[in-house]
Parts: sequence; C-alpha cells; structure tokens
Amino acid sequence: MADAAAHAGDESVAIRDAACLIVIDRAQSEPRVLMGQRLATQVFLPNKWVFPGGRVDAGDVALADTLRDSSGATLGALHHFALAAVRELFEETGYIAGERGAFDFAACEAWSTFAATGHAPLPQRMTPVARAITPPGRVRRFDTWFFEIERSQLSDVSGNGDGELLNLDWFSLDEARRLDLPNITRLVLDDITEKLRLPQDGARAVIPFYFHDGCVFQRTLIDY
Repeated sequence: MADAAAHAGDESVAIRDAACLIVIDRAQSEPRVLMGQRLATQVFLPNKWVFPGGRVDAGDVALADTLRDSSGATLGALHHFALAAVRELFEETGYIAGERGAFDFAACEAWSTFAATGHAPLPQRMTPVARAITPPGRVRRFDTWFFEIERSQLSDVSGNGDGELLNLDWFSLDEARRLDLPNITRLVLDDITEKLRLPQDGARAVIPFYFHDGCVFQRTLIDY
C-alpha cells in the first residue's frame, strides 16, 4: 500500500485514516447506491451527499489485531480500514456487514453496540474500489479507502442511524449524480459506474488512487 506521506503535499493539516462503504442494490433493473446528506453544522463537507463512512479509530485497529490473532482473518494492511467502514455503516445507517456470531471486542469498546446485535463483522465480503487523499488546503484531510458491498450481503436488520447522515435513501447512479456531491464522491461514483459495466466476477486487480502531488490533482492506478 502506498505511503500517504509521499502524496500529501506540504500542508500542515494532519492526514487521518478513513473509510467509506458503498452499498450496491441490484434488486431492481437499475443498480442503486445508499447515500445520505451530511449535517449543515459539520465542519467538513457540510450539506454534501456522501456514502456512509468516517474516520478509522483506535478500536478498529485493535479489533483488526484481535481478529488476526484469534482467527487469522485479515485483509492485510487494509483490515482496519475495512472494519472502520463496517462500523461506520452500522452507526450511520443501522445496516450490518456481518453474520450471526460473537467476537472479542474487549479491546475496542466502540464495537460494543455492534456486538450487541448478535453479529460479528465480515469485512471480507467487501472489495476496495478507490483510494483518495484529501487535497491540501482543506480544513480536514483524510486518507480514505472506499469499499463496495452488495446489499444482498448485508444482514438487513436496519434500524435507526445515529443521525450523522440525513435523508438516507437509495439512488440510481444517475439520480446520485444530480445530488450535491463532493468532487471525490462524484469521481468514485464514476468509477463504480464503470465497474458495474463489467461482469460481477470481473474483479479488477488495481483501483484508482486520487491525490494532489503539490502541483496538480492526480489519478493513478494502484494494487491493493
């Protein structure tokens, strides 16, 4: 995995790890994605429509280590990113990327509410689709990995989210493009559109990586 510092530019704002989960519903004739609107009071991207996601926290890193030690389950260097995406999806929407079962969350209290549903996380069901580092000059900067999962792979026990995303709904790709999107969300939406044109078993070995090299915004392809 490429080092974020090598693509960060010279700005002093710390770059934090983050993850988003793009849920795709193929049950109808046209694929739909789950999106919500950020609060107007939020400092970063107020009022913008986004995929569920957020910052990786220490509990996600601890849980990645616990699961690796207890079961060998791992996504390599991306495991804590994937777990953060699972947790954020649950917190913001109530949807669960997991299966019935228990897991050791003693070292990661942030996962206690998820564990109380009787499910264990299954980040292995997710596929990376893009990576992006917030350009310099923003009030917050993140090194974000975007994952995708089929809605059919979720435990569909959706309850109420935590209120961080408003107006949660399913949108066709064309409908999503008409929303007030951050630039990176629009770019990743285009990537998803391209990927959905491929056969479902036609997984790509590389994904797009968006970053600012200190002069211009770049898009390159990286392995994962």
